[in-house]
Amino acid sequence: ALARILSLLLLSYFGWLMASLGWLPNTRGTLLVGVLLLLAVSGLILWRRGAEVMAYVRANLKFILIVELLGLGLFVLALLIRLGNPDVWDIIWGGEKPMDLSYFTAVLKSTTFPPYDPWYAGGYINYYYYGFVFVGVLAKLLGIIPTVAYNLILPMLFSFTGVGAFAVAYNLVQYRTWRLETRDSTGPQS
Repeated sequence: ALARILSLLLLSYFGWLMASLGWLPNTRGTLLVGVLLLLAVSGLILWRRGAEVMAYVRANLKFILIVELLGLGLFVLALLIRLGNPDVWDIIWGGEKPMDLSYFTAVLKSTTFPPYDPWYAGGYINYYYYGFVFVGVLAKLLGIIPTVAYNLILPMLFSFTGVGAFAVAYNLVQYRTWRLETRDSTGPQS
């Protein structure tokens, strides 16, 4: 259930590291190199352990479908909410969404890190910008303009949070069940 989140984390970290060290620019091309590396590692794992992977998929197909449907359902729910209010500025309270959007746009446009600061001419964002790198990977790869991407990212994060919480809860229940079965099979404990 966490594979999608972790793969995006690996891809964004690769892009961030390359741009931060000055080895490769923060561009779609760099991210495509990261995708190719991720595909190569995945292909190697599949080549070496393909039978195990296929056995796992066959044995857990129902679980995999539930996780995918949960993620899609949460994404669509949050997307419908964003469709009802796509504005990035709250009329009554204001808020930080204009700042978020400007930082997000700066991260997407910057070819090196740290990104330029859109509010401070000649300065750069020296804190809390990796989240924008993480969510900007898909926008950069797919060529989505920042304003549209911002409205798609919020449902994506909602979906990731829901699926992540489900994964933790599911695994805790599975672990507890396994512990109870193990304890019952070994007899009374002293």
